[in-house]
Amino acid sequence: MQNFLRFILLTLSFSVVLTACGAGTVAPSTSIKVTLTDFEFAPNTFAVSAGAHISFNAVNNGSVEHSFIIMKLGDEVKNHFTDADMQNAYWKHLAIEPGETVADTFTAPSDPGTYQIVCAVPGHFEAGMVAKLIVVK
Repeated sequence: MQNFLRFILLTLSFSVVLTACGAGTVAPSTSIKVTLTDFEFAPNTFAVSAGAHISFNAVNNGSVEHSFIIMKLGDEVKNHFTDADMQNAYWKHLAIEPGETVADTFTAPSDPGTYQIVCAVPGHFEAGMVAKLIVVK
């Protein structure tokens, strides 16, 4: 009986650990649908398959212009978005005006990893307008 109880407790513990590991994961998609507000991306995590053709749809519900810039793998904005950071952009959609809805397409990076997404409008990165793109095989 005692071995049976240990087995049950071990099984339950293992189940809790597995559930926690899967929490918050985003399944890969072929589209990114995002709402831009002052000052966040919603949602703020996207997952795509490496090399996939991605449709991008954004609506700016904020009161100021925003942008959506995916940085190259390993190139992250640290303090302020600068012209040097723009050179490290993998893909970008600039000047999304308040109330505007935009549609575009791009090819997802071929290298799996987590890519930083930022808004390049001055002060927006500093205000926390950051997201991430997770590229999976």
